[in-house]
Amino acid sequence: MTADGNTLTMRTLALLVIGAAILCGLLLPQFLSVYYLQVADVTLINILLVLGLNFILGFGGQMSLAQCAFFGIGAYGFTLLQAAGMPVPVAAIGAIAISAAVGMALGWPTLRLKGHYLALCTLAFALIVERLLVNWEGLTNGANGITAIPGIGLAGENDKMLWVLLAIVACAYLLQVWIANGPLGLRIRALRDDALAAQAIGVDISRLKIMLFVISAAYGGLAGICYVLLRGYISPDVFSWQSTFSYLAMAVVGGLGSPLGAVLGAILYTFVPELLRFMQEYYFAVFGVMVILVITFFPAGLSGLVLSAFHSLRRREKSYARSDVTHHERAA
Repeated sequence: MTADGNTLTMRTLALLVIGAAILCGLLLPQFLSVYYLQVADVTLINILLVLGLNFILGFGGQMSLAQCAFFGIGAYGFTLLQAAGMPVPVAAIGAIAISAAVGMALGWPTLRLKGHYLALCTLAFALIVERLLVNWEGLTNGANGITAIPGIGLAGENDKMLWVLLAIVACAYLLQVWIANGPLGLRIRALRDDALAAQAIGVDISRLKIMLFVISAAYGGLAGICYVLLRGYISPDVFSWQSTFSYLAMAVVGGLGSPLGAVLGAILYTFVPELLRFMQEYYFAVFGVMVILVITFFPAGLSGLVLSAFHSLRRREKSYARSDVTHHERAA
């Protein structure tokens, strides 16, 4: 079953996701220019970030605004570990572990916070991380950032990085669906719907909240690693606290609590504005109107619209099938 509609088995969904990734890897380089291929790569990184935010906000109902901080921690952690002589796989695992550990450290003191109090606390944490990246020049090289990061040697090669990012995003997507539809996913949704009721039936609320921070931070750290591999350089402005509102908008527009929503929201928010640039100074205003219309008329987000259309088609097919059976029975 899937978190998006309880209509597909995990095996079927895995085949669909892998097939879609292969199709994108084959077709996008054929039809997109170098610039738009780079935009596609950035879109995939944003999908990772929104998937991570979806865990803690969409499934868990915890208003965290620290995703940009974990994004930066993963990127700088990977870069510094690689500079220390660690191989790329070890540096990547280490960076994800550091991000997850910081997520745990943030989750522990904020256990009693919720709503706008939690949002303000996590936003303050994001601001602290950004200031550290700018001012700790001995470690991060300050506002100048770090350049010529070796990575896996594919920085700037957007077509090859597309395959790497597609594979990572496909795995991250399937992992989220698997978790969401397992016992852990049920406990997470119970926390979101009614924390007191969940605690009454034996759910360890404190442990679950910390776990959500850890998973969300790990996804953010993974996105940071992907950014380094794609660009070959990093600077603090990429991980500014203001960017967290863009990730929040992607999650809301796509549909909170839906892995498909994370994909659709990131595509709409990252790719569509680039397609509207021919409108010059009006393009962002037009895009803003589009976002307002989606939120107003489709409160479940783009994923809700897509899944509603899918279920409608399924019901229509079943209705036609039943009518055909009835017709044949009468004819007999």
